[in-house]
Amino acid sequence: MIFNLANLLEEPVGSSLRFHVDEGRLRLDEDLVVDFLRGDIKFIRVKEGIYAEGYFHTQVQLECARCLEPFSQPIEFRLEETFRPPSEKNPASPLRKDGTLNLTPTLREYTLLAIPMRPLCRPDCRGLCSQCGHNLNQGPCECLQEVIDPRLAMLKQLL
Repeated sequence: MIFNLANLLEEPVGSSLRFHVDEGRLRLDEDLVVDFLRGDIKFIRVKEGIYAEGYFHTQVQLECARCLEPFSQPIEFRLEETFRPPSEKNPASPLRKDGTLNLTPTLREYTLLAIPMRPLCRPDCRGLCSQCGHNLNQGPCECLQEVIDPRLAMLKQLL
């Protein structure tokens, strides 16, 4: 996702540009594809370069941490970042000398940070049976429900 900000770089400090983003399926990296990306972003000319602030909605396909089923996870995040023009200290800046800004790596980072550490298909997901691996969301399994470690069997007799 590349924005041409060459005109904004020539403007005085405080000048701004706004963009509405409404993209379909978008590949942010080899391992990250979003179903859509919607939001608004504002670029402001600052002394250091370009300050970007925006709010985005997206949806990614994840695997549930409990039942391992794929599901769609809606994600929202706020982007706030300052981009400096390339220099000897920062030659790999996403803001290039010609004034174009490649926002894809930054969107990837913010999207990855917004994904829950333990994504769940639903809050009451029952997960998999620890004995046979059956998805308990689809109903009970045929396993014996009470498997007691033989080392702890004596404690059960006390109850």
